[in-house]
Amino acid sequence: MNIGERIRELRISKLMTQADLAGDRITRNMLSCIENGSANPSLSTIVYIAGRLGVPAGFLLAEQGDEMAYRKMSNLSNIKKAYTTGDVQSCRSLCLSGCPEPDDEISLLLANCDAEIAAEEFWSGRLRSSCRFFDEALSYAEKTVYPTDSIEAEIRVYFRYMERISHTLYSDLLDEEKALSVKSNTILSRYLDALYAFDNADASVAQQLIDELTGSGENSFFKAHLQNKLLIADGNYKQAQKALQQLLQDSNLPLNKIELYTVLEDLEICCRENEDYKNAYRFASEKVELLEQLLQEY
Repeated sequence: MNIGERIRELRISKLMTQADLAGDRITRNMLSCIENGSANPSLSTIVYIAGRLGVPAGFLLAEQGDEMAYRKMSNLSNIKKAYTTGDVQSCRSLCLSGCPEPDDEISLLLANCDAEIAAEEFWSGRLRSSCRFFDEALSYAEKTVYPTDSIEAEIRVYFRYMERISHTLYSDLLDEEKALSVKSNTILSRYLDALYAFDNADASVAQQLIDELTGSGENSFFKAHLQNKLLIADGNYKQAQKALQQLLQDSNLPLNKIELYTVLEDLEICCRENEDYKNAYRFASEKVELLEQLLQEY
């Protein structure tokens, strides 16, 4: 990128017209010639234009590598502020606009931001979008020299959850061996461990987590759902059906789409086992309709 192209790009990014940038020092026609490369600005003109754009004069004269460093430096304080305040969307946008070729530090930030955005998309019921952001996070994790094992381990947890919903939700970029090298000990990870243990007729994992959540006083969906899974595992389908239907109506514990799908899935099982085929069909239909929403493209 030559100096004229750099000036033009910066001017447009700052929503300035040529007249705004030219001011009373140079003519708009001269600025137009500089931007299209038909005229070379003097050093004093470069200093003037840089001042109007709010960047060091060296930025306009920098080679490609130096330009990246200038871009990063000029955006760094805003990037840090956005990240530390939890505004990962803004942090991601600043990283991408200010650093088109991310270095190790920016790649690590982008991996974290994309993973957090992906998690938000997951709990909002936008699973395809969640997969894309998780894949992007994994891609940036590969580009940095800094450790990203914990990020990848947490991403694996979410893909484990998505696999329970649909086998069409997976990642070709996830290194299972690497992701397994760091054990995630989040509540979500342990909740999934309990669900997979139920698949193998092992209720002890669920009971241990329920006991811990009860001791902490936390009234979470995970606790309520695992308590109902214990009833199902013991064959108490009528009691489980009643408890699950109460969970659907509990205003103190409103369900997001992911949690709702899980409850509908278990209600279908309970109703079928209770030979309540009418409601089994109803909950199965609601589950299928919800799954279509979860798998929509956004």
